[in-house]
Amino acid sequence: MRAEVAIVGNGVGGYACAAKLARHGIRPLLIGRGLPVDRPPLTKSALTEGAPVLLADEERLAERGIDRLEGIVLEADLAAGTLRVDADEMEVDADAIVLATGLRYGTPPIPGIEEAVVNANPASLDAVSAVLARGSRRVVVIGAGLIGTETAATLAAAGHNVTVLDVLDRPLDRLHDPLPELGAGALAATGARFRGGVTIAGLLRDGALVTVECDIGALDADLVLVATGGTPFAPPGLAGDVVELPLAVDAALRLPGHDRVHAVGDLIVVPHARFGPMRFPHWDMAIGTGEHAADAIAGVGGALERLPYWWTDIGAHTFAEVGWAEAAVEWADEGGMHVGRDAGGEPVAALVVDEPRRLREARALLA
Repeated sequence: MRAEVAIVGNGVGGYACAAKLARHGIRPLLIGRGLPVDRPPLTKSALTEGAPVLLADEERLAERGIDRLEGIVLEADLAAGTLRVDADEMEVDADAIVLATGLRYGTPPIPGIEEAVVNANPASLDAVSAVLARGSRRVVVIGAGLIGTETAATLAAAGHNVTVLDVLDRPLDRLHDPLPELGAGALAATGARFRGGVTIAGLLRDGALVTVECDIGALDADLVLVATGGTPFAPPGLAGDVVELPLAVDAALRLPGHDRVHAVGDLIVVPHARFGPMRFPHWDMAIGTGEHAADAIAGVGGALERLPYWWTDIGAHTFAEVGWAEAAVEWADEGGMHVGRDAGGEPVAALVVDEPRRLREARALLA
């Protein structure tokens, strides 16, 4: 099978790249299982609706001029531009390849953790929806990062009895202040309970009931969700060429030594024009890097200057941040906006709470 550009992975970054290539008049081939899905599907609207949020269906893909191949890449010869896909052992010969395999969401090393559902993919949603459809349920969420906290707040607001466990002392504890305190308040307002500094000994199933054994006692649950994050994933056949993850890429998001192979999204260290190399696993940067790779392939690319941006809804509260928080050495409340400044006093990040209209102001501050 021949392709102008073969995109390995059909998540946010892969689809953004495909859509931008199509706008450039280049016909891409999107390779992956199922239709393109917007983000890990067990957050917010997917949990509420009981169905994953699609980026595009078959009709929309066809309208945009995007071809799709159902399957997983088993082997790759990046130098030759060939991919072997498990769909009838098909071989794809491409002029250019884009790696967009994102993150793989695993489980922590806890005995019995197989009794939990990993909050990560469309396949998980069927198991979760089957339990939640039976009315108000007892839910334990393991992990209080952004996805875990969003998930817990969404389920609690829907009427479920939710407990969130984390080895760290606060929800969102890996983020900068004041986010952990603000996140804890937003989570509590939904009725969810947070327990930090917890060590989990194991999970035990008895029929439909799962018991989480931990140092604060035994918690019985109808459903246990794991939201402990993910790690960059390269499919079989690619790891032999690129062994260090996340991938280092040049300004055009090309792999060193592979002029016609690009990588995007959560798979890479982003070469940002202002902030330098950075890890930024969020959907907006996945879109930005996907489109940037498409521009580079089309011959119209420049430096990647897209301002980092993320947002989250936790219950009734919205938190949105622009810039690169890791570049900040101090934070201060400036007129109701939390602003982070670097060692030279320059603003490098701005956090807006419950005032999305101030994002324009935040962007202007960092410009």
